[in-house]
Amino acid sequence: MSGFPGDAEFPSDAWFGRLAAAAYDDPETFARLGFAELRLAVEVVDDDGARRFGIVLDGYDVDYAGELTDDLEFAPEATVTGPIDAWREMAESIDAHGGADIEHTLNRLTMAGVPMSVEAVDPMGRDKFYRYAETLQTLFDGTARRSARV
Repeated sequence: MSGFPGDAEFPSDAWFGRLAAAAYDDPETFARLGFAELRLAVEVVDDDGARRFGIVLDGYDVDYAGELTDDLEFAPEATVTGPIDAWREMAESIDAHGGADIEHTLNRLTMAGVPMSVEAVDPMGRDKFYRYAETLQTLFDGTARRSARV
């Protein structure tokens, strides 16, 4: 079992590609959430080390930048990092409820810095992560809605 909704194994390019597809499939929801601008790295840590994936919020568009091999080249404004078990628990909540329950949102999981944290090179990057938290959570939650339609 992948631990994430749908058939794409997590963490993978296919799974993160579904985030952008969810936004593309539901433009009205993302238009309602409003303009967002953020270069975010998602870091998943397991016993083998860390893998990073890039997400770009650009106005009303969401782009997946792929698995990152060079953080400097991608230049994330913020990085959300956490252990794979915390990511899987969040995904199980998304799958079970069609969206993360209150205890498993990105906001809740990162606010105290445990089990996930938000890192940024300057305070603005961290601020933008929390400013666009609803948009980011809607992207993650969209993977459950998308897999339910298939």
